Amino acid sequence: MKIFAPQWVKLALAAAALVAAPYSVAEPLDLQRTWELARQVDPHFQAEQAAYQAGQTQAKQGRSLWLPTVGASATAGVGSHKSTMRGANFTMPGMGSDDVEFNTSIRNGDVFGYEVGLEQPLLNRQNLSHSRQLRLAADVAELKWQQAQQNLVLSSAEHYFNVLVARQAVAVLERQQAQVQAIYDEVQERFELGELPITSIHETKAQLRVLEAQLAQAKLALETAELAYEDFTGQYPAELVPLAITAEVEAPDIGDVAHWQEQARMNNLHLKMQASGIKVAQEDVAALKSWHSPTLSLVGRLAHEKIDGSGRYGDAMNKADEWMVGVQLSVPIFTGGYRSNKRKEASYLLTQRRAEGVSLAQQIQRQTHSAWRGIHVNYERLTALQDAYTANKERLKATQLGFELGDNTTLERLTAENALAETELNLLEAQVALIMNQLQLRALVGGGLALEPRGFSADLVPRGTTQRVLN
Repeated sequence: MKIFAPQWVKLALAAAALVAAPYSVAEPLDLQRTWELARQVDPHFQAEQAAYQAGQTQAKQGRSLWLPTVGASATAGVGSHKSTMRGANFTMPGMGSDDVEFNTSIRNGDVFGYEVGLEQPLLNRQNLSHSRQLRLAADVAELKWQQAQQNLVLSSAEHYFNVLVARQAVAVLERQQAQVQAIYDEVQERFELGELPITSIHETKAQLRVLEAQLAQAKLALETAELAYEDFTGQYPAELVPLAITAEVEAPDIGDVAHWQEQARMNNLHLKMQASGIKVAQEDVAALKSWHSPTLSLVGRLAHEKIDGSGRYGDAMNKADEWMVGVQLSVPIFTGGYRSNKRKEASYLLTQRRAEGVSLAQQIQRQTHSAWRGIHVNYERLTALQDAYTANKERLKATQLGFELGDNTTLERLTAENALAETELNLLEAQVALIMNQLQLRALVGGGLALEPRGFSADLVPRGTTQRVLN
């Protein structure tokens, strides 16, 4: 089975031996391994693979329309035959006769016969259109297979990051809950000592209850994501390689959006499939033109038929042998308006296809711009959130110290805790969004978004201090 080689995933693993080593269930799952597992068990991908294999047979079907067709039949059995001929004339040396009657009769005789027929199309516009459509269908099957491989990459990333983000959300909320619980215990002690007002207890308790609700919702989201991942890959995501949210991010250098939109216009798989659909509709119109209707074929026939037995006039046998080779011309003269209305229908469907193609091209252009813009926006968002994360950590330290000294209120400390947790989650989501935008942009321009069995995560999931961006 042909797998389209990636054109943009530059493998950068530290050791080739580590890359080639077999995976074990105990090892953390990364994005590459997620793709490998899904490729083996995802039923949707397997269905697409079967559809691709089926589609490849259509090109051969198209070629077969111009090859000779040969058919044969044979008959054996028991039958009866009776024939009467009146008003015949025959002559023979020395005598002749008019108004002669010939009769034959066979009852329960042995019947045997065979026939062999051959037809070789020479001129047939409908066959020509159908064969072209079958070849186009095979091309579309190839494009759909490429699309299925791209979709598998995107789905792998979505399932992987859904679990990763959901687990991080649960971890952050659990950590925050533990911190707020510690604050609540401290506030109670200081309230009993008369150092804090009752409002501090109410504020902390309210925050605890809010966190409990948020944590319950986050655990539900995590359970859903884990079940979806397990269905997708056939393996429970026991441990995933995490994202380094504080990793340095290089500025995206992806050029002008017009370049990507032009690449999408020329190479987008959906647009290529739509263009093939327009060609199929054009062939439907061409096949139904009136001056293309006649068909010319080379035909041949060999036949033998025999019935042997006895009847009213004694023993009898009827036997016929024939053969012929020639050309056959067929011209539809009147079809009750069927062909003309089919031609009109085909013309309207062609107009529909063309309009849908324009609409799809506009949609792809918008999606390409959105993905391109999303890379820039999420890079800016990511760098801003990294600064905010650092600032919120310092803010929390200062607020904790101020709370201990009595300079900050309980609400201010809780607000600082919430701000840091929220920034951490937003930072992870921005990092994931940046990666997904890169994948989506490459998919939109038909950039060979398919993987090999080695090292996908090296370029998309940071393993050191630098997250690599599309270039």
